[in-house]
Amino acid sequence: MSNNKEKNTGGFDRFRDRHPILVNSVLMALALVALGYIALLFIDVFTSHGQQVQVPDVRNMPLEKAIEILDDAGLRWEISDSTTFYENYKPGSVIDQDPKAKSYIKKIRIIYLSVNAMHAPIIPLPKLVELPGRQGMATLKAMGFKNVKMDSVPSEMGGLILQVSVDGHNVAPGTPVSVNSQIKITVGDGSIVDLNPEQVLDPALMDSIDEANYKDAQETYEQEMKEAQARAEQERKAQSSEEKKDKDKDKKKDKDKDKKKEQDKGKKN
Repeated sequence: MSNNKEKNTGGFDRFRDRHPILVNSVLMALALVALGYIALLFIDVFTSHGQQVQVPDVRNMPLEKAIEILDDAGLRWEISDSTTFYENYKPGSVIDQDPKAKSYIKKIRIIYLSVNAMHAPIIPLPKLVELPGRQGMATLKAMGFKNVKMDSVPSEMGGLILQVSVDGHNVAPGTPVSVNSQIKITVGDGSIVDLNPEQVLDPALMDSIDEANYKDAQETYEQEMKEAQARAEQERKAQSSEEKKDKDKDKKKDKDKDKKKEQDKGKKN
């Protein structure tokens, strides 16, 4: 028995001695096959090959509840945005998620969550009184204030801001105000004209004119008052038309932003 083993071993040794390149090539090929098989096993383990789970829908949930559900599903998560505040969502709730709910993913993928901020940003109110109304509106919107309205009251000077109120209360400049507060800008319409008969007529001549001349002067004064009020009304309508155009432009910009945001999300998915 031992003689047969020795013969076999001796035969292999002789073959290896006679064909060293062939033997080494075969051994290297076997080693490569073994290494490739082991590498595939490790790749399957680390990439969870063939292991997919359905993404749960955690939108509109409080963040704590969403995290609990994702952890129970064995999924990883990260918060991608938590700085923006939306009035239509509860503070601290999940607004959106990526990948989308009910899609199938590998467990190694990360679920990115967009979370509504706990409160709206607070910004000091700028000084606006005596500025033009349109400039005040543009300033507030550029700072991030969302709910800004303008109304007008009778005044001598038209188009200038007379008063600013926040949620129905007069507020001094520099007061911290939420960007979601209701802000109202009160602007003068210029309808009050400071005219009187003494301005129309020279006081020194009042005693020397007769009643007919006085009536003519009175009629002239009344006519000037009507013309001044008509001009003020025309300016008010023109200003309202400009404000409506600005609002339409802002709405179009908001729609374009929302459309772009949806397109970006679609590309990302």
